[in-house]
Amino acid sequence: MIIFPFGFYILDGKRPIYLGNNFEAQETMRNWMRLNPDKVLLRSDMVGATEIFTEFLGCDRTAVSATMCQGFPLLFKTTRSAHGVAAEIRRYDAYDDSIRGHTEIVQMYQRLH
Repeated sequence: MIIFPFGFYILDGKRPIYLGNNFEAQETMRNWMRLNPDKVLLRSDMVGATEIFTEFLGCDRTAVSATMCQGFPLLFKTTRSAHGVAAEIRRYDAYDDSIRGHTEIVQMYQRLH
């Protein structure tokens, strides 16, 4: 049995559901993500040439370092990219925090344009 050093999750509404940390859990997460793209890409905005998108990751590959301190997996990510290059990445452990972070970045760049 393959065991990963991090867990796999799906979303039930806004709540992450832990599936486990083995190959079966990974496959379940991948299938869920493939069947639920609207629950993976949470927000996407363009402000000028800046793209801002927030997504549910399904796993926290930073688990060994980041979540050991925080106690919660960082399953959500907001990325700001300019001309296709990631310029800023923020990670969150909660759905609502990721949406607030997304909105904050969008508003900041709207003020600049």
